[in-house]
Amino acid sequence: MVAPEQLDELRAAFGDVTPMVEGGVDFVFLPRLVLPEGCTPREMQALLCLGQHTGYTTRLFLPHAVTGRGANWSSHAVLGKPWWTWSWNQVPAHLRPAEILAEHLRGLR
Repeated sequence: MVAPEQLDELRAAFGDVTPMVEGGVDFVFLPRLVLPEGCTPREMQALLCLGQHTGYTTRLFLPHAVTGRGANWSSHAVLGKPWWTWSWNQVPAHLRPAEILAEHLRGLR
């Protein structure tokens, strides 16, 4: 379960975020995430996975791949919906969710 103060930190930056759980793993739905400069599209929804998923320590899922950014994009069914993510590993789950998100966004720069 994501601590309320950690959700508040995300809400301050991203609005009405929603915590979710699937298979014992915590996720946070971000209704509006602005991606780094140069990404197309620049804004979209996101699903932040705060625990291990498909061999990765944490993951950031997007509704579709970002043109020209990230490598080895793959599709995954999460919470009953298809999501896309890229090969970006070793973002530790012990970080605050906001820090996990920042590290994943680094992979799109």
